[in-house]
Amino acid sequence: MTQERQAAQQTELVERVLGLTQQIAFAASLYDWQKAAGLAQERSPLLMSIHAEQTPAALHMIHRIQALDAALLDNARETRDELEAEYRTAVNSSKAARQYHQIAQL
Repeated sequence: MTQERQAAQQTELVERVLGLTQQIAFAASLYDWQKAAGLAQERSPLLMSIHAEQTPAALHMIHRIQALDAALLDNARETRDELEAEYRTAVNSSKAARQYHQIAQL
């Protein structure tokens, strides 16, 4: 296989990974974490197939992928933290309601 053909295949691979990364970002923006996780599983083996030597165009796409991944990770952390805070608030409210009912029965 010629080097040009290998480079073209790698560029196509990186384009596919970028497309999947954009789909993951879209799913995450809708808080569809199951869809995002499924796409991430689909993307994972493709990521492992990317060679170190890349064309400048492919490297540019890889940097876009890295930036999207960093933003996704930040979004996931923020969402997790918000859900944890909501959960703690709900648990505390439930405890307060239970205590109120216990006192009301006295």
